[in-house]
This record gives sequence, structure tokens and C-alpha cells, in this order.
Amino acid sequence: MRLLRAINILALLGTLGLIFLFADMIGTINIILIMATLWLIGFFIIKSSQGTKKQEDINRRFLEAEEAANNVRKKEIPQELFYVADLGLLPPISEDDPYKVQRCANRKMIRFATPVTNLELKQQYGLAQMDNIALYEENFHEYLKALTIWAAALTDENQDEAALSVLEHAILLGSEFRNTYKLAADVCVRFNDAEGLTFLREKVEENHFKDPTVRQHVIEYISSKLNELGHYELYN
Repeated sequence: MRLLRAINILALLGTLGLIFLFADMIGTINIILIMATLWLIGFFIIKSSQGTKKQEDINRRFLEAEEAANNVRKKEIPQELFYVADLGLLPPISEDDPYKVQRCANRKMIRFATPVTNLELKQQYGLAQMDNIALYEENFHEYLKALTIWAAALTDENQDEAALSVLEHAILLGSEFRNTYKLAADVCVRFNDAEGLTFLREKVEENHFKDPTVRQHVIEYISSKLNELGHYELYN
């Protein structure tokens, strides 16, 4: 980077030398215009090199933090991070449990209240725990997915109230599945519940989505349902 900057500076100096050497042929106005252009070029070159240097510093610090985190000794995951499902909050589950809700509920699950990066996890619990943490997070998402599939089956059986209670539970836990919210919106429409739709939209805005396009899609869907009820302007 320093070599590139030196080459650029030499090129500018060489150009300036040629300008003054042939000043009589170029003319005063043209010299001013050329000087202004060269000044702008030099300014942008310097700014670009500063930005690149700043990015290099950021990358270097990140790599240093990653290396340090990879050397953190394995630490136990605190019990408060684990989520224990309370099936008593849900409608009765049939004995055959075709949607595997009970099975998913019995697995070890981790639910992070706020988003956390892999670097932060390694710094806190060590690299050796990363596979376990990933598995427990996946178990939690599988549980929310099972709840959503179960709720969809309940709506097919015209058990909207039971379905809504299951969906509300998944939403309060921070489900990232778009169908969780779309099914809840459909039930609210059938109940003519504009306030429920507004509350649902608020939860979408509060919850964390790794994929922001899912959030936007769900908000648009809920807004369309509010329009169906003629309450969009009232609650917007």
C-alpha cells in the first residue's frame, strides 16, 4: 500500500514538472484547471488509501480476536442459557405426537435472548463448545418449527383457538419462520381481530430475524390482512 502511494505521488510530481516545463504552450487557465484536477485526484487517492488502511486495521484486529478466542479453554454452558419447554402452556398433545412436538421439547435447547456472534461465543465458552451450542440452537429452532407445523394442522381441523395459542407461544419465543406469523395473521382475520394483527406486527418488528427479507415479507403480509379488515389506516 505504501509503494502504491509512493508511485502515485511520483506520478503527480512528474505531471506537475511537465506542466511547468511546457507552461507557455499550455496557458494559464489550462494550468489552473489541470492543477485543480490533479489536486482532486490526489485527494481521492489519499482518502482511498486511508479507507483501505482503516479496513486493514479492522481486519487485523478481528483476526487477532479470532485467534485469541480459538485458544480459550472450554467452559461449561450456564444452565440459565438452556430453554426448558413447558408443554403445560400448550393444548394437549396427542399420544402419537405426529408433529414431534414432545420429542423436540425433550431435547437440550439454547435460546439466546439477544443476538450473539460466534466470536463472542468462543470468547465466553471456548472453541470446543461451538458444536454443542450450534446443536442446541438448532434443537430450539426445530422445536419452533414443530410448533408451527402442529398449528397448521390445527387450523386445517378448524381448531383456530388452539392453533393461535400454539402460534402465540412460538412468536413469544422469537420464531423466525414466516409461516408462524402468516398462520397467526390468517387466524386473526377469521376472528376479525385487527388489534391482534397489530400486536402481531409489533412482535415481528421486535423479534430478531437472521434474514431481514423474512421480516419484510411478514410485515407486508400482515399489512395486507389489516387492509382486508379495513383497519390498516386506523392501526398504522
